[in-house]
Amino acid sequence: MISYLITDPKFYTNRPSLIASKLYGISKKHKIDYACLRDKDSLNYKDEAKIFVVVCDNLKIKSILHTFWQEALNFGAFGVHFATKDFEKIPLAKKENLFVIASAHSLDEAKEAVDLGADFITISPIFYTPDKNKPLGLEKLKEITAKIPTKCIALGGILEESQILAIKEAGAAGFASIRYFLN
Repeated sequence: MISYLITDPKFYTNRPSLIASKLYGISKKHKIDYACLRDKDSLNYKDEAKIFVVVCDNLKIKSILHTFWQEALNFGAFGVHFATKDFEKIPLAKKENLFVIASAHSLDEAKEAVDLGADFITISPIFYTPDKNKPLGLEKLKEITAKIPTKCIALGGILEESQILAIKEAGAAGFASIRYFLN
């Protein structure tokens, strides 16, 4: 099962040295295949990204930058994660051979991302997540994964192993989480 850590400054800060320290600590407790630096409001995102990519490389984790595909390219990140509002950038990132993960909240959005060339699709929110829309639930996840040829990663409210097992049973190729990895 693919495991995808997503940072958030509320939990991981936006100080490069602290992000690095957290990643090293978390990697001792959890298997992480991909990690995404997600900080929409940072004034020092480039500094964060440089350190993040180096730390991920040292830990043998595939580094993903959120939204900033040109920085991903410049700093040697493995790929980029686009929100729905940025789907038009998927072909640009793919043209530069970046791995692309796209966020989807419905079957139509997932199909659009696949048509544009996304390598993985995150489907969210699956479970309750503070400040997010109503959860899609496991049945909707199962429906979407059955109709999408690209690997689907469940996201949203994933905090414990039982949820990861349920996601796997629903057909997802993996899970993504901010808070799960902090346990």
